[in-house]
Amino acid sequence: MRKSVILLALTTVFGLAVAVPAAAASGAAPPGTAPLDHPVWVCLPGMAANPCNQNLAGDPQIATPGGSFTVGYPASPGRVTFDTTRVESGASVVEPFEPPATPPVDCFYVYPTVDLVSNPALQIGSLPPGPDDAAAAVTYAQVGPLLSHCRVFVPAYRQAPLAAHIVGVLTGTAPDYALGLEDVEQAWDTYWRDYNIDPVTHRRRGVVVIGHSQGAADAASLLRDRVDGHPDVQPSLVSALLLGGNVQVPTDRPAGGGSDPDAAFQYLPVCGRASAAAPVPFGCVAGYSSYKQPAGTVPPPGSAFGLSSTPGHRILCTNPAALLTGAAPDATTPLDPRLPTRTLVQGSALLPDGHLTAVLLDTSLPVFPTGFARYPGEFTGACEFRTVPGGTASSLQLSGGDALVGPPKSGGLGLHVDDFSLTLGDLTALVDAQSAQWGPVSR
Repeated sequence: MRKSVILLALTTVFGLAVAVPAAAASGAAPPGTAPLDHPVWVCLPGMAANPCNQNLAGDPQIATPGGSFTVGYPASPGRVTFDTTRVESGASVVEPFEPPATPPVDCFYVYPTVDLVSNPALQIGSLPPGPDDAAAAVTYAQVGPLLSHCRVFVPAYRQAPLAAHIVGVLTGTAPDYALGLEDVEQAWDTYWRDYNIDPVTHRRRGVVVIGHSQGAADAASLLRDRVDGHPDVQPSLVSALLLGGNVQVPTDRPAGGGSDPDAAFQYLPVCGRASAAAPVPFGCVAGYSSYKQPAGTVPPPGSAFGLSSTPGHRILCTNPAALLTGAAPDATTPLDPRLPTRTLVQGSALLPDGHLTAVLLDTSLPVFPTGFARYPGEFTGACEFRTVPGGTASSLQLSGGDALVGPPKSGGLGLHVDDFSLTLGDLTALVDAQSAQWGPVSR
């Protein structure tokens, strides 16, 4: 469907992969910067003109005639829908989006790299990031369907922009995520203090922590610093979905166990299910990086994601469709993709990728009046765990969908930009199932 041309070109031309660290460094923010005076939010339930259109209870903030649900952009006019066009056997039908109705849990989402340059342009003192349609667009593309299942909290943060990643490739250094992590953890602290107590039950609400790419690195650090092994917080974790990040886990046990510095988490286990008869697990971590390798191959050395050289460890790979059905972790299963459309990102003939033009330069987004397009039966996927020279390779290997994501191709970024889209229906169902399991335990 599309490629992140800026990053992919760097990978090809310079022969270097733009790798995302397993967790952002928790060190000091760059000199001359300071914590924000208060968190800045892309989406915050109950805030005035919340782009995600949720009030404090998670219900629609703005009612739409006919009962449909729409969302807006912070700096652009117009509203878009999350209705989905189902494309199957040459025919299409519209599946209406179910508006939120007091969702029982929360989702705390950290979006991936979308800023071409720093936001704000001058990162000095506590100057906050400004309204960002790109952050809203990627939020809708990756977690929009979850608005029916959770209140969605999305902090804006001073992320390392694409320009910093380009400099990192040229100099062979990693981008500095410390400032962005500081903003994300400040937002989490505010969420936990001011919003996580349910106003009706007066109990802690369940929360799903979600991140992709740079956002996955920051979310992993947030979990490590604020949740993992914290007895007052960890029980509220419904799950963590960390996609497109190199989250390292032990190969022979679900978590580090308190004494494994090479594991991303010591007490948060990898989501696993023994069989279809076992309940869907919750309070655990799932994630993957997607590739569409030629048959019989694995991501080669230098690939950006999925490779670990640490003995006894691998990079996290969880197929959400397999977890839902209770299939084996490495089973091949049908996937339920939900691809964002040109309508969702407010694309035009001049800028077909709309608010994500800086990231998705070589794009063929589906063109439908709905926000998403769904293609049942188009893809299958399986987590592949392989031993390779120098370590292990773990990735969600995709088959099918050549017309949507292109033919098989080895290495590089894989299908990084499409990580969420390829299983978005499965991820949404997984959050719903995990929330249902968490609810009775929390009472």
